[in-house]
Amino acid sequence: MQGVSVVLPNHNHAVELRTSLACIVGQTRPFDEIVVIDDASTDESLAVIEEFAALHPNLKLLRNEERLGVPKTVNRGLNAAACDYVVLASADEKIDAHMCEALMGAVAAYPGLRLAVSQYSEWNPADGAVVTYDHASPLGMWYAQGEAPVFISPSELGVLLMKRFVWLSINTALFRRDALLEAGGLDPALRWHSDWFAIYSIALRHGFCAVSRSLACFRVSPHSYSAVGMRDRNAQAQVMVNMLNKLNAPEHADMLRAITEAPAALSPFVRDIIPVLARRPAWYPLLFPLARWWFGEVLKGRRPGLLARLVDRHRIRRHQRGKSSA
Repeated sequence: MQGVSVVLPNHNHAVELRTSLACIVGQTRPFDEIVVIDDASTDESLAVIEEFAALHPNLKLLRNEERLGVPKTVNRGLNAAACDYVVLASADEKIDAHMCEALMGAVAAYPGLRLAVSQYSEWNPADGAVVTYDHASPLGMWYAQGEAPVFISPSELGVLLMKRFVWLSINTALFRRDALLEAGGLDPALRWHSDWFAIYSIALRHGFCAVSRSLACFRVSPHSYSAVGMRDRNAQAQVMVNMLNKLNAPEHADMLRAITEAPAALSPFVRDIIPVLARRPAWYPLLFPLARWWFGEVLKGRRPGLLARLVDRHRIRRHQRGKSSA
């Protein structure tokens, strides 16, 4: 069916749902379908969802009788969605009222588009601060000047990745549903990095459209699914093994080759994946270019990543304060 479905997994986010669902139903170009999958919540989530469903007939509620986790819950919604395009939203985050309109504008500009990604922003509910990573930021769209949507082909993405990391955040994106299904959806074995694999497999094979405006905010929290998971060193190491096994599978040979040529793609988890690679001689063809790239980043002052990101965030906040006081 022509149109856009939003897929929203939820587990015990009754309070946050009032914000996220209000943003979803308040679009300037309405979503054609809203698929909410409740992952066996034990709070008041169902009451909140049903309250919105009573007012919005395009909202469909699915319920997991037992908790399946984020990737399996998203995949259930993805398979249930009826529209050609999907947005994967989060129950504890918020999107801009123009998200659907702007991303479908990219589809209109580039017919046949499989992926459109907007500018990355972070929202801290503790103080309400929003940080939007601009063109000067390594997490921003440093490669796409101007406001018009820009298509980045797979070969152009490879060239960009030889310069530095290209941040593709799943919460900012619009997917062609069949392309996401072809990529396998979110692989449960990759857990909190399943989104990286899905979005990068599409971008490396089909390219993507960069929309240089902030349309969604990632919620910064030490208790988020990814933050908690990545702090578990044993679990994170196993996810790295699963990812490398997946990359080395014959059906992903093209993706592995592209990443070996441009290892900046692995930037989000480079510290965790290098020790895993070092223990497997069969994976050394990826280890050596990745280590070489990482040391080059250190020499350029871009590593360690946490320090560079803090400096970048401080620069952006100072710039935003300067604009607000002008």
